[in-house]
Amino acid sequence: MKTYLIIISVSIFLLIINYLLNIRCFRLPTERVALQSTPLVSVLIPARNEEKRILSCLESLSASDYRNLEILILDDQSSDHTSEVVRLAAHQDSRIRLLAGTDLPGGWTGKSWACQQLAGQSRGDFLLFVDADTRFSGAAIAQALGVSQKTGADLLSLWPHLEAKSWSERLVIPFVHLFILFYLPQWVGGRSPAMGAANGQFLLFRRTAYEKLGGHQAVRGHLVEDVALGRKMRAAGFRVINLDATNPGKRTPLVRCRMYENFPDLWNGFTKNLYPAFDGRFFAFVFFQFFQLSVFLAPFVLLLWFPREMLLWFLVAMILCLRLAVAIRFRQSRLGALLHPLGQFLVLAIAANSWFQTIRRRLPWRGRHYAHHPC
Repeated sequence: MKTYLIIISVSIFLLIINYLLNIRCFRLPTERVALQSTPLVSVLIPARNEEKRILSCLESLSASDYRNLEILILDDQSSDHTSEVVRLAAHQDSRIRLLAGTDLPGGWTGKSWACQQLAGQSRGDFLLFVDADTRFSGAAIAQALGVSQKTGADLLSLWPHLEAKSWSERLVIPFVHLFILFYLPQWVGGRSPAMGAANGQFLLFRRTAYEKLGGHQAVRGHLVEDVALGRKMRAAGFRVINLDATNPGKRTPLVRCRMYENFPDLWNGFTKNLYPAFDGRFFAFVFFQFFQLSVFLAPFVLLLWFPREMLLWFLVAMILCLRLAVAIRFRQSRLGALLHPLGQFLVLAIAANSWFQTIRRRLPWRGRHYAHHPC
């Protein structure tokens, strides 16, 4: 027991060090970064059955401080009123244009095919792929473009404030930030694709880099295309930067998004992502889940059997304090942080389901089912 507890203590300590190093390079400047030029930015939005969410996204884009935009929305064969909502928005803003998606070719996922079609119709020197459930402050695009120009980023990905309103969202959504900041050493340079990541809610590409990579065709069969693009860009020697758009210390986040609105959508969404994110590397996937189980869940369970073990109490307190610190930093639910064991159990359950649905070739998303083919 003592050996196990010491190993867990050291593991948590190393994760904290990695988190602190990541946070330093994850900050988006709070002061406006001056633009070197004002190129045309193509905002590209794939939309499938998004009638309830896309209007807020389009209204926030229309109100952007950065005016040199074209806003293209591809209706990916929606069965709801997505196209009608977009047409109404286009009457208010001539920069908005609706495209009709074509049938999904073999070997492609729906989102990658939609994004590839959007890129083919765009004219901008910068391509900004966003999700239909994302909303933007007036300064968001200008600030991202200024940072991209200043740093020479080929791909700048912003990580929005993730809104969570239901109980399942408060328990699970915070793990998105935990995964990227605790487990991936973003501060390490080099071309290792294992260190790469990106967030499909805000992907700002230089067009030249995007086309040189091959666009979304390079990840056409990947169900976690944003992470796959980040990895491939980094492996190819392009400059990839991930930054935080929660805007800590300010009243309004630069970018915000509510990923899922209920437990079934959350379950299916993370089921689609968790195993495919490992590119079919089964042993890496199993090791990661075992690590989470051993480090972030087992101490709470063991405390029930060994209530007098002081080191266990110290580990539990450290994990909860760590979760609370992250919750405060990223505007997350404090209650969700304190209920960490429930959230961690749910994440592990979803990961197991993700693996199970992968071997069944039945990964669900947006009314389609996929067999994962990492590209």
